[in-house]
Amino acid sequence: MRFIIHGTTASPAIAEALLRHGHKVVSAEEAKIAPDGLPIEFFAACHKAQVDVLTTDAEMADAPFQTPVKFDRSLVFLQLAGGDIEQDDAVDRLFERYKRLTPGRMYTVTETRVKIRQLPGQS
Repeated sequence: MRFIIHGTTASPAIAEALLRHGHKVVSAEEAKIAPDGLPIEFFAACHKAQVDVLTTDAEMADAPFQTPVKFDRSLVFLQLAGGDIEQDDAVDRLFERYKRLTPGRMYTVTETRVKIRQLPGQS
């Protein structure tokens, strides 16, 4: 999977953990995505670029539910207090439990669990 990492509290440890699990991290520039645009534009661009999203931003994670947009990729929301080790462990916990992420789903990773929710517009 190819991931774009979004969020001001995202640490470099997230990218390292994704790489360790065999995934690729792409920058917004590589994917030709404006990272500071409106959430609906961001998700539409991610859909077009065929990249999955990992975010630490609660507003970004909630955006597909507020204004549905075509996004048939995976969305991972790290709902954590922060810190390199905590975010790194959260990514490890996600991929230990789910070897492959399902397109059209949002995975919310908290300190103690992983919750899955279907994104709007998915069947």
